[in-house]
Amino acid sequence: MTFSGVLRTMAAQIPKMKLWYHPMLRSTRPAWLIKELGIEDKVEFKYLWLDLGAPGPEREEYRKTVHPHSTIPALEIEGRPNMLESAAMCMYLADLCGRLAPEPKNRSEYYDWIMYAAMRLDENMELLSQHWWLMPKEKENPEVTAQAKARCDLCFDRLENTLKDRPYILGQELTAADCVLGYDVLWAADPNMKNGVFLEGRPNVQAYLKRIMARPALQATLAMPGEYSLKDYTRK
Repeated sequence: MTFSGVLRTMAAQIPKMKLWYHPMLRSTRPAWLIKELGIEDKVEFKYLWLDLGAPGPEREEYRKTVHPHSTIPALEIEGRPNMLESAAMCMYLADLCGRLAPEPKNRSEYYDWIMYAAMRLDENMELLSQHWWLMPKEKENPEVTAQAKARCDLCFDRLENTLKDRPYILGQELTAADCVLGYDVLWAADPNMKNGVFLEGRPNVQAYLKRIMARPALQATLAMPGEYSLKDYTRK
C-alpha cells in the first residue's frame, strides 16, 4: 500500500468527535493538536460560554450530559466515553493518528513532560492566576503566591535548561508534548501573569514561545471564534 493509501486508511478509522472549547483555556491543547494532525474534518468544535457565577441553561445542560464538573475541555468521541482531561486527549489523539508521538519504547520523556505540565505546572499556574488577577486584591495571600511562584520558577528553570540544545521539548520535531507544555508557556506570557514574569531571564523559553507562535496550527487555534468570558472577572 502506498503512503497516501495508509493515510486514507488511518483517516477512515478516526471516529467523529466533538471538542468543547473556550479561548485561552486548556482546550487550546487538543484544539492545537487536532490542527497539527490535520483532522479538523473529523472534529466539531463547540464553543461554550463560561462564567464564575451561576451557570446558564447551556452550561447546566453541558454539566448533565457532557462533563460532570462543567469545565473545559471535553472531547466527545463517537462510540466511546467522553474524555475530560486535556493532556489525556492529546495523548489519545496522537496515538489515534499514529503521529506526533515517539515510538512507544522511546516515550519516557514524552510521558514525563506531558504529566509534568498537566500536573505540576498547571496546579501552580492556576493558583497564581486566581491570586494575581481573578480574585480581589485584598484576598490575595502573599505567602501562598510566593510559594507557588517558587515552584513555577523551578519548572521554568528546568524547561530553560532542556531547550538549550533543541527547538522543541523532545528534540527537533514538535510532538503532542509541545501542545500540552506549550500551552503553559502561552499562559505564562499572559500580561495578567505579572507581565510574563516567568519568561524574564529565560531566553530559551522566549525563543520557544516565538517558535510555537509561528506555527500556523497554533495561530488558527488562537483565532477560533468565541469570546473570552473571564475577562469580566479580571482584576482592574
